[in-house]
Amino acid sequence: MSDTIREMEETKRKLDTGHTRKGLVILTVSYTGIAIIIAASTINLLWGLLTGIADLVAIVGGVLILIGRDSFGRAHSRNTMLSVLFFIISIVTNTAGKILFGATLVLSQIPNGTITYGNTTSSTVNPNLISYIANSIAAAFSGLAIVFLTYSLQRKTGRIILSISYITLLTLTILMTALVLQGFAIRSSIALGLSSLQEMRYLYEIIQLLTIIPTLAFAFSFYLALRRINRGEIPGSTAQKTLPAY
Repeated sequence: MSDTIREMEETKRKLDTGHTRKGLVILTVSYTGIAIIIAASTINLLWGLLTGIADLVAIVGGVLILIGRDSFGRAHSRNTMLSVLFFIISIVTNTAGKILFGATLVLSQIPNGTITYGNTTSSTVNPNLISYIANSIAAAFSGLAIVFLTYSLQRKTGRIILSISYITLLTLTILMTALVLQGFAIRSSIALGLSSLQEMRYLYEIIQLLTIIPTLAFAFSFYLALRRINRGEIPGSTAQKTLPAY
């Protein structure tokens, strides 16, 4: 009976390992692809449309890791569930931002003598401000989901890479959001000309290119976790957990 249970546990471990390995491969490839798409989108904006496809592929990889989480310990199982929670919060935040953007845009079009969209003296909130702030918050939670997804599978080096990559990507996202909002402020100002807008766009493209670095770092961290699995470092064999009989 004990042999049967041990065989079932070993079979489950192999299935979980296979799912996790496939998920890490998909994540490594998809995030490498995202970095390439970001670089290509600076030349042609149409390339940016492929980012959505790469994100969907990455979600498939995350789902596979979620399915195979049980055999990698309680810490990894807990972190994986936290990753799912953060990802859901990111989607809800992004959706709420779009809804508020639409509602505020509609309300700002209602003429009442003082409310005019795009007017610097308007008493309404700029819809773009709500949208981009919501996107920044969603990006923060999405980044946490990425970090927690494989954090327990990493050695110290991989965890450092994940942490630094998250901080870097979040900082760059905030900078890009600030530039976009400042650009809207410049457009509504008569005193500033097109040269200021062009300078803001140039800075935005530079920062966008810099996001390639943390994106590739995430891909490398996924590879590090995959390498540990391929070397047999994780998960530990169920036979190693069995106490010797006396």
